[in-house]
Amino acid sequence: MHKRLSIILPVVLAAAMILAACAPQASPAPTTAPKPGQATSAPTTAPAKKLRVGYCIPDAANSFLSALTTRVKELFAADGIEVIVAGGDSDAAKQYNQIENFISMKVDALIVMAVDPVGVLSAVEEAKKAGIKVLGVPVDNQGPYDAYMHTDQFEIGELAAKMGCDFINATYPDAPDKSVQVAIASQESAPEMKKRTDGFRTIDACPKAKLATYVDLPANPAPAEGVRAAENILTAHPNVKVFLVIGDSAAMGFSQAVRAYAPKELDKYAIFSGDVNPENIPLLEGCQDPYRGAVAIGGGPEDLAQRTYELVKKMVLGEPFPAETLDPLVTITCKK
Repeated sequence: MHKRLSIILPVVLAAAMILAACAPQASPAPTTAPKPGQATSAPTTAPAKKLRVGYCIPDAANSFLSALTTRVKELFAADGIEVIVAGGDSDAAKQYNQIENFISMKVDALIVMAVDPVGVLSAVEEAKKAGIKVLGVPVDNQGPYDAYMHTDQFEIGELAAKMGCDFINATYPDAPDKSVQVAIASQESAPEMKKRTDGFRTIDACPKAKLATYVDLPANPAPAEGVRAAENILTAHPNVKVFLVIGDSAAMGFSQAVRAYAPKELDKYAIFSGDVNPENIPLLEGCQDPYRGAVAIGGGPEDLAQRTYELVKKMVLGEPFPAETLDPLVTITCKK
């Protein structure tokens, strides 16, 4: 009997040791509790979505628009908001596709400065249905936009015409009525620009001025197109002394042509534009160039950029924003 027990007992002990080794081990309890105020690890969270704004402009080569969009991008970048600029190259179909691309990208807001205001309406409506806030610039009625920012285009032309009349009265005080020839180089196919052109035509109310010719320019004309237009005008109407030009880029081209045409009589000529690049303001105020005056929209790209930034930021962040913003107009001219 004792002999049997002596054989069984070692076997039982060995089995017990094997079972204990295979059993699951309990997690050890913490030896110390966290001290008051001691940081504890928290679950990680996904980073916040970066906000993006799509900015559609008619032509990235336009100096005024380039200065404007660059400053808007800088202002938003300080808030960590990305602005993506798309130049339409004066092509309405291309700009329509760019808006569609922004919708696909799921941007948070759109700024649309349309090549053809009517042509983009369906794309704007599509953007709104996708939950994108859309600012229209410059449009003078709200249409499908959430907000719109615009200027009085007729007043722009009217202010330029007044600067032209003031120059004529100061430079040709003894000229008979309707004897100082004026040329208008603008655009009438786009509704907004036609209003500016109509404002230019108020030069007819200037007693000494005589409108000699009107030249229709393409949308967003570059300086080279201004040179060609000015050369054609001076060939057909060599006595033209004052030019009312749609915008700053074309006006620079007109300046180049006039300086080549009458280099020793520049004080007898004047060019006035419907907008201005801030880089050219010293040129206008210096009184040494035939480009003598322009209308600064919103006080120039810097002020306009600030207002655009403030408005669109409210739209992006879901804060209350005005449906209409009217930009002020400032005349920049020769300072003697």
